[in-house]
Amino acid sequence: MLILALLPGPNEVKLHKINHYLAPIVDELLEFWSGVNLPPSEDHPEVKKIRLAVICCANDIPAARKLCGHISAKAACYRCHKRANVVGRRSNFGGFDDISEWFQDRNPEEHRTNAEAWRYCTTRDERDAHVSANLVRWSEMLRLPYFNPIRHLIVDPMHCLFLGIAKWIVKKLWIDGGKLSKSDLKLMENRAKQIKLPADMGRIPYKISTGDGFSGFTADQWKSFILIYAIPLMWDLLVTSDRNILAKFVKACSLLTCRIINIDMLSQAHDRLLQVALLIEENYGQEFITPNIHLSLHITDCCEDYGPLYSFWCYSFERMNGLLGNKLFLLFLCLCPNLPYRPKNIPYCFL
Repeated sequence: MLILALLPGPNEVKLHKINHYLAPIVDELLEFWSGVNLPPSEDHPEVKKIRLAVICCANDIPAARKLCGHISAKAACYRCHKRANVVGRRSNFGGFDDISEWFQDRNPEEHRTNAEAWRYCTTRDERDAHVSANLVRWSEMLRLPYFNPIRHLIVDPMHCLFLGIAKWIVKKLWIDGGKLSKSDLKLMENRAKQIKLPADMGRIPYKISTGDGFSGFTADQWKSFILIYAIPLMWDLLVTSDRNILAKFVKACSLLTCRIINIDMLSQAHDRLLQVALLIEENYGQEFITPNIHLSLHITDCCEDYGPLYSFWCYSFERMNGLLGNKLFLLFLCLCPNLPYRPKNIPYCFL
């Protein structure tokens, strides 16, 4: 893994301002696309020309929008023609009767043309109006002649399925909706402790009743909970309609997380995810169809391009982010030893 840059804080870079950091990276990528000569060596006495291209960008939803110049996920999908419905001040992606009309890939050349036009807008109001009408901003990534801002920008399954939909269904629909009580959560936690799993299955999600429920659960814990624990722990605590939602979502995730996957399995997983969306809309209302629920319908397209989820999801990168964060925090403590507050058990120096 090669770390090209760390963006400075203290706040996250907003919208198109990320282009200031992308520009020098894109300059190097253009040089590699033209071709770079590797000098000869003892094993390879001849000069060898290599080329490099970016063919897959994996991000969470906000970063994906900034990277390729797409509009907010709350307003429109970046892969198909679906736009959000606005009810009051809340947007949603409900409504599937006309799915054949909008579930079609966007045109990357049209995106590039509209992004170019954004650059020629002279005022902020003019740019805002252009974004509202065309759903795009300029991105430095579009300087790469081969880059497809639609197909090369994946829907990350880790953020979408486990930190997105799984967390949303359990916490928002069932806990906040009163379907699961505090006593139910304690019962689920006790049941989880009775299940014995091999050590290589990841962190065991025991702290189910902590706080408001599932407090501090990581993506890996949500994955383990959905794939292994969810049905035996909570099946008898749910009504029939919620059991159907859970069963179809668990089946879709089980199919998608297989190490080897084929087109038939992808088709089954897509059908299950669509049924989950339809069941949530039928039982809870259109306003509960979130951007993640809609984006999950594009995950199988990403699998057809890049293979099983393990080949492109963000688990390894998120783990590296955690390691980097800890090291940078320790470095900060080393450089600032006179802090008024110092966390316990954190040394001032490290190797």
